[in-house]
Amino acid sequence: MVRAAILGGRLAPGARIVEADIARQMGISRSPVREAVRKLEQEGLVEYVPRHGTMVVGLSRDDVADAYQLRAHLEGYGARLAATRASAANITRLLELVERMRACGVAEDLDGLVAADVEFHREVCRASGSPRLVRAWETLNPARWTLISGLRVSDLSLGQIAERHWPIVAALESRNSQTAESIVRSHILELGERVLSGIAEA
Repeated sequence: MVRAAILGGRLAPGARIVEADIARQMGISRSPVREAVRKLEQEGLVEYVPRHGTMVVGLSRDDVADAYQLRAHLEGYGARLAATRASAANITRLLELVERMRACGVAEDLDGLVAADVEFHREVCRASGSPRLVRAWETLNPARWTLISGLRVSDLSLGQIAERHWPIVAALESRNSQTAESIVRSHILELGERVLSGIAEA
């Protein structure tokens, strides 16, 4: 409820999150609300500001554009390396994760799809064989941006988001570094554009 309100624009950047009010509106105790807010903090959607309380983090167009451009560069480079370095186990894991995303799409399970999506892209980075790349990628808080994608991209169903990952696996299996890099970069930049459109329409 709070997460959807933030990403749907009903809770504006800078809005204060009052746990007692949310609990009262939902007719539940404050404990589950507190847990939910803590999770949102880990996802980078809210932050605690001294003397002000928990606030909704801003989501500007520049933030979104910058994050997706950085991801495109990092993951494109990772895919280029992974095309020649990925093991059979890496490819099998990627296939399993796409299947999990498809199942989550059928079940309309956004949280499950986000988790599988993040793990898919992490696995691409791991398959590059570059620990530095994985560490740099983690600093971008990919879970936050993947969640934002799932909630902001209104013209794609969860199932369609899952299906967009098949070409990445095929590119890695082809062992063509240039193709793999191009497909991953396009995958992320196109999603970023869709997210930006979602913000413009909110």
